[in-house]
Parts: sequence; C-alpha cells; structure tokens
Amino acid sequence: MSLPAIVSSKLATSPITDLYEFDFTQIGGTAKIYISSGQEGDGSGGLQKLDIAWDDEVGVQVFEHCDLQISNLRSDLTGQVAEPQLTVAAKTLWDISGWATATSNFGMMNYRGLGVNRKRLFYNTWYNMIPQRFFVKSVDELTPEQITFTLTPSLGTENGEKPSARKLDI
Repeated sequence: MSLPAIVSSKLATSPITDLYEFDFTQIGGTAKIYISSGQEGDGSGGLQKLDIAWDDEVGVQVFEHCDLQISNLRSDLTGQVAEPQLTVAAKTLWDISGWATATSNFGMMNYRGLGVNRKRLFYNTWYNMIPQRFFVKSVDELTPEQITFTLTPSLGTENGEKPSARKLDI
C-alpha cells in the first residue's frame, strides 16, 4: 500500500494546506484577502500561488502564500469554547497589496470582529468544503516578524448547543 493510501485511510489525516479568507466587510471594509499555507506546482518544477474556487458565487480566487501556524484547536467535552491562535508572518502578509490597503491606519483594536474563514485541503479530496468560521477576538502580538490573532468561533460551529458538549455540573 502506498504512503498516500495509508495516510488517507487514517481516521484523521493532516491537511496538505490551509486556506484562509480574511473578510474585512465584517468590520466596515470592502476587501476580502485570501492567503494559504501552501503553493501548487507550476508545471516547470517551480511553485505558484493557489488559484481555487473559494465558493460558487465568487468564482476562482488567488491565494497568496504566507508562512502561518494555527494552534489551540481543540474539541472536547468540557464545554469550553476553543479559541485558536493564528500566527502569520508579517513580512509576507504586508507584501500582499490588498492587505496593506485593507489595514491602512489600523491599530491592534481595529481587527476585532474581522471574519476569518478557514478551509483545509487534503490529499485527493474535493476542495470546495464548508469553511470553519472564526472572528478575531484580539491581536496578541504585532511585530515586524509576525502577527498573532486570537480567534473565536461562530456560535454553534463548535457543537456547543448539543447536550453532550456542555459542561456537566456535578
């Protein structure tokens, strides 16, 4: 059995790349910025930006590559809402012309409420998946090297409304 077949047969597989849509229209802006943790091959052995249909209404979007890391994703029965942290390399983020325009004159508090949608690409799967929806709760770090967001999920997306996911008081 080949390695991809073994990995894809596991109950939980690792994504090949993460896709993010930063929706500034949620906080009064007009832009939606698309970034990804990966790139695709260009046919000549090099790498190029991902161009993928984010949703059926908008059509194909170009995803700029940024070094990023998401942490604190969890799903447990404690009843606590997961608040992941998304850290993005600031240099590559500000090199994206749309990001610089969308965030001109922004302070750390201006990011609150910014919509962040996340999709994950897996090996040999259809990419048009339903995104996880988050909102920026706070900016924890803003340096020339990186920006770290604490995210909070949209209500209901963490199955918090189900009895098995509620914190039990004994």
